[in-house]
Amino acid sequence: MTAKKKPSARAARREAERAAVKFARDRERLAALEAGGAPERPIDLASASEVEITARSMPCPRCGGEVRVDEHLAETIGAQRLRIAKVFCPGCGARRSVYFRLGGLLPN
Repeated sequence: MTAKKKPSARAARREAERAAVKFARDRERLAALEAGGAPERPIDLASASEVEITARSMPCPRCGGEVRVDEHLAETIGAQRLRIAKVFCPGCGARRSVYFRLGGLLPN
């Protein structure tokens, strides 16, 4: 039985980089399945003034850093009128859209 050779420093670094990229891609896929990640799963809000605040409070799915709101749009997708916050992470450069529906459950 022969022992497995220890990878070189360069090979170990490249393997770690590939694992980090794969992990970031998996986190982005999970974020797309969460509330707000797709038009089919918007986040319910009471007012349009809450859209940018809520979008900024969500961490970047790729690196976990703070995001900035580039654009806040109102669009009709299917039969729903949605608000879309286009966010950008200055740390890793990731961009994504977060979907919101206004007029959710209001207190009595």
